[in-house]
Amino acid sequence: MEEHPMQVTHSTARLDAREWQTALDRALSAHGEADALARYPHLANAFPASAPTSRPHPLLDYRELKAWATRRGWQVRPAPERASGEDRHHPPVRFTRRPAGPRHHPH
Repeated sequence: MEEHPMQVTHSTARLDAREWQTALDRALSAHGEADALARYPHLANAFPASAPTSRPHPLLDYRELKAWATRRGWQVRPAPERASGEDRHHPPVRFTRRPAGPRHHPH
C-alpha cells in the first residue's frame, strides 16, 4: 500500500485551532486516497493540549483529535516509522478511512 502525504499549507502559523481544524477537514476531504499523513505541528495547532510546552507548537490533544477524526470517518494512529530526526518524539499521524458500512444506532 502506497502512502501519500497530504499537502496542507498555511500563510500564517498563528491560525486559531478552529481554522486549523477547518483546513485539516478540507485537506482530508480533498484527499482521494484511503490513507493520509499529517504532520504533528499542524495537528497540534488544530487540537492543542492544555499542557505548557517550550516547543514552537503546542502539544497534541490526541484524544480530541481521535474523537474529531472518528466523527468524520477516519481512524488515526501515530506513524513513528515516518518520523525522522526531531520528529521522532512527535511523529506524523496516519489517517485511514474507515470502511463505509451500516451504522448501528442504539434504540
